[in-house]
Amino acid sequence: MRQAVAGVGVVLLAFGAGTAHAQSNIFGPETLHGIADLRLSAANGETSWLDGGTGKTSASGDDDGLSLAGAALEWKPRFNFAFSGVVTAELQPRLDPQVDIGEAYLKFRGPPASWGRVSGRAGLFYPPVSMEHDGIAWTNPDMLTASAINSWIGEEVKVGGAEATLDHRFGDHEVSATVGVFGWNDTAGTLLTFRGWALHEVKTGAGTEFELPPLSAYMAPKQAPDTYPVLELDNRAGFYGRLEWRPPAPVVLNATYYDNAGDRIAVQDKQWAWETRFLNVGAKIQVDERTRILAQALSGETLMGYRAAGGHWVDMGFHAAYLMASRSYGDNQLSARADWFETNDRTYKVADNNDETGWALAAAWRQHLNDHASLVFEALHVQSDRPARVLAGVAPKQDQTVLQSALRLSF
Repeated sequence: MRQAVAGVGVVLLAFGAGTAHAQSNIFGPETLHGIADLRLSAANGETSWLDGGTGKTSASGDDDGLSLAGAALEWKPRFNFAFSGVVTAELQPRLDPQVDIGEAYLKFRGPPASWGRVSGRAGLFYPPVSMEHDGIAWTNPDMLTASAINSWIGEEVKVGGAEATLDHRFGDHEVSATVGVFGWNDTAGTLLTFRGWALHEVKTGAGTEFELPPLSAYMAPKQAPDTYPVLELDNRAGFYGRLEWRPPAPVVLNATYYDNAGDRIAVQDKQWAWETRFLNVGAKIQVDERTRILAQALSGETLMGYRAAGGHWVDMGFHAAYLMASRSYGDNQLSARADWFETNDRTYKVADNNDETGWALAAAWRQHLNDHASLVFEALHVQSDRPARVLAGVAPKQDQTVLQSALRLSF
């Protein structure tokens, strides 16, 4: 996948070289953006899943103190009216590798016409699911920790493919329809199954490797102890479709269906293709000039392995939802979010129980310092019950509180 991403970068550079005479926004201050997150955290509870534990957050008691949570550099060249690009380089000290390519894609935007406007993109990118990550380099500008839904999108649902969107107005109503075809996302579902849901700021890169929690005696001989979210194993194309409706009211509604069309028995070095599909619905309500409400709900299933008398090796349903409210006070903002999540293991629970239920509450204050710096303070509490924790020698039911502050620098 890194070779493919490098190919996208070469195409962007070549495209820019061939069209540089048409306009000058290929290299320059307007095309380069960056962000860095210096974080001070204090947490109780179990060890983070990033450190080989089963904790639901990126912070744990072992991580108290000041650290660089992450940084990113985003290049957004514009070649002409119709074509532009996005290439993001990510530094995430907690991941392997620490430096990686985040997204890399070429964008197209056609001229408006009586029947609407067509746009599209091709390369490595996130499907249009998250309503939280609208900051630089697919970051969440409102809070330090994303919802359970969009944390999972960030870690396991990055695709290599192509996408097309048609925007059309029906009187005062605006409707957008998006269709995407993709590969390189065959292992989506691995981390969600064996670790469960989590809430964090982590974003998978083109070559990211995640360590899995201890596996059951049933699954350990079958599944590798790690997973690579950006991986192609079965040479099948997945797809997604999205509809968005903007009525003549301060409301935006959307629905996305995703299916990676995975071949459940395709395997290489104990990395399996998972058949993963989900439906996500979202809403944005602009209550007034200062108050905004976001909501998402996601429901899906993931299957893996050969079919036997009792069913596939893994057959799991997953569900999550959140409600978030934000209110601005001048240049500052207060945000609060409530999360609910669960997984339902539908096979072999005696030998490999992947059930889970949980909820989380979070509140954050963002203090504007200047155009390039802000302070964010966040309190997060997570409670969950997961029987598979006994494999790591801890109680199934755990709760954790995380207090974090961050200095966010951007340009």
